[in-house]
Amino acid sequence: MLSLRQKLLLLLLPLCLVPLIAISVFSYFQARDRITEDRLVLFLEQIARDISDTIHLTLLEKTEEVVSMSLYGELREYVKDSKKPSPQELLDVLIEIHEVYDFLVLFDRDGRIVMTNSHDRNRMAVHLDESKLVTLRGRSVLDFTPEAGWLKQVFNGRFAYVDWHQSPLVHEFYEYEEEDVAKRYGLGFAAPILDSEGQVVGGILALMSWEYIQEILDKVEEDLDQKALRSGYAFLVSNRNTIVGHKFRQNRGDVTVPAGQSVENYGRRLRDDLHLDRLYELVTKGQRNGEYESPPGIRRIVGLAHINHEFFQWVCIVGIDEKDIFAPVIRLKNVLITAVSVTVLLVLFLIYWLARTITVPIKRLKQTAGVIAGGDFSQRVDVSGKDEIGELAKTFNDMAQSLEERSAALLELNRNLEAKVKERTRELERSNVQLQKAYHDLKETQVQLVQSEKMASLGQLVSGIAHEIKNPLNFIYGNTGFLKNYIEGLKSLINLYESRAHFESTDQKEIQETKRRLNYDFMVEDLDTLIRNFEEGAGRINAIIGDLKTFSRIDREDFRAVDIHEPINLALNLLQNEYRDRIRLHKEFGVVPPVECHPGKISQVFLNLLANSCHAIVAQGDIWIRSSCRDGKVVLEVEDNGVGIEKQNLGKIFEPFFTTKPAGQGTGLGLSITYGIVQQHRGTIEVESQKGEGTLFRVQLPLKHEQA
Repeated sequence: MLSLRQKLLLLLLPLCLVPLIAISVFSYFQARDRITEDRLVLFLEQIARDISDTIHLTLLEKTEEVVSMSLYGELREYVKDSKKPSPQELLDVLIEIHEVYDFLVLFDRDGRIVMTNSHDRNRMAVHLDESKLVTLRGRSVLDFTPEAGWLKQVFNGRFAYVDWHQSPLVHEFYEYEEEDVAKRYGLGFAAPILDSEGQVVGGILALMSWEYIQEILDKVEEDLDQKALRSGYAFLVSNRNTIVGHKFRQNRGDVTVPAGQSVENYGRRLRDDLHLDRLYELVTKGQRNGEYESPPGIRRIVGLAHINHEFFQWVCIVGIDEKDIFAPVIRLKNVLITAVSVTVLLVLFLIYWLARTITVPIKRLKQTAGVIAGGDFSQRVDVSGKDEIGELAKTFNDMAQSLEERSAALLELNRNLEAKVKERTRELERSNVQLQKAYHDLKETQVQLVQSEKMASLGQLVSGIAHEIKNPLNFIYGNTGFLKNYIEGLKSLINLYESRAHFESTDQKEIQETKRRLNYDFMVEDLDTLIRNFEEGAGRINAIIGDLKTFSRIDREDFRAVDIHEPINLALNLLQNEYRDRIRLHKEFGVVPPVECHPGKISQVFLNLLANSCHAIVAQGDIWIRSSCRDGKVVLEVEDNGVGIEKQNLGKIFEPFFTTKPAGQGTGLGLSITYGIVQQHRGTIEVESQKGEGTLFRVQLPLKHEQA
């Protein structure tokens, strides 16, 4: 008779190992069948096309960037007249924004350098050598480019390019000798600067670092390495012969150069320098794939793609060593052999351990069950077989017989105990709910008290200030009309007097000389402008006082139907000094029906939200205000592109006295009060924010207010 341990070994071992071995063999042959040279060639062709498309799009993007730079009015005015305000700051900002240009050169109609950027592209806080920059002004821009044809195109009003080269300008100002050689090379993008009549008054030349193009090529190494094709890389050939982008180059640092491969390939020619006649033939004939040896004895498979650009005749080549084609299959075979071997040992060990773990406790349980047997259970276990499990079942039935009555008594006791525990749990839950409600009411009361006291004091203060300003303003606003009428009368009288009166020639000359000395004609014309300025200024002050008085009635108004845009505009008027000349407002108001609300408190909501948005924008920025109506609710959004809110603080911003501002710059009550006002209107407020990207507050209010 076989023991349970032997039965487990005979049953589980074949069931585990046979499918595993079959799957491993099938996987090996499938992988070997799928990885063929033809498939790899198509794969390399696709990568080469993708890179060529990416480089082409990059060239188009930089072309559009330089064209847009040439349209800046500050650059046009300065090229025409160097006495105009200097665009130095604009050039430095453009260098910082675009990140890829070593130099932005502004030149006049004679091709003389007028101005360049003064900041280092790699370290924006560092200025270039000012003494060297001064020597550039007035020099010909052609002193720093390999050819002159591009400048003629610019003066003919067309965009122009400067091909791959080492710029003396970059070499003089940037210390790239110890860095990747790709930084020493660059491309030039030049655009004409036109005046209002379409005439060329100068141009702008942007020297882009070749490092930016080389990064696109280097990305191929990472992609191929992820697919275990570690010998693959991409390089770029100009004019079908000269290498302008390569993996192996000076000062790259993170790449080991294999034996027989040159450390510097930039500028080398395929046929004359490297003697790669076969590769040169593939390039010149426009082939999309092929093979060649480099270094001698090592066969490489390549995919080729021409960059479709009207000026740059470049060919992108992606290659890989032949030995890497079946390297994944060999590695897969080794992995499968190792996995099967380890699995066989593991299965043997686990089955042996499982059998021993089951049989030994069963034998002990059988002996123990035989000792305690003495009762009678209503449920029985079927006895099958004569192994240890069968013996255990028989012994268990004997034990169950004697334990049935005791089990029934224990079950009854357990039911009584469970009922008591449930009752006690319900009492604790009720107490917890009451405690939470009391805490919530306390927080609500605290917030309302703070808001009421704050807004009452603020309303009294604002109302008093508005009243005090209103009185002297009435004198100015009321007397401006009389002043206008008096001046008109005096002008009519002077004109009538001049037309009717007769003077001696000497008196007329004296009168004309006096009028010229006093600039009489300008004074007469400017009086109307001054009166309009008085009226406009008094009107604006009057509007602000009106908004302050409206804001001061925040706790004295009832719910009424209003245009929801009125509280928004009121808040914007009060915050005008916060956003003027530095923040662009974008009002995207939709068609929204009147909303039943407390106008003063809703003004306070938007005053707090807009103030927070203004404070979140450090220098220049944008704020978007949107309104719409959805499903019987008005949806109002305030979005900014400021500093944003940390993710861990999003859940705490509506708590009283919580603030992320430095000590002394915030009370932490603004958003708490806002949240309470929205809750009073039976609405909701949500926040979305990403650190460094901005914040969006979304307020939803019902169109019809229902009293609580």
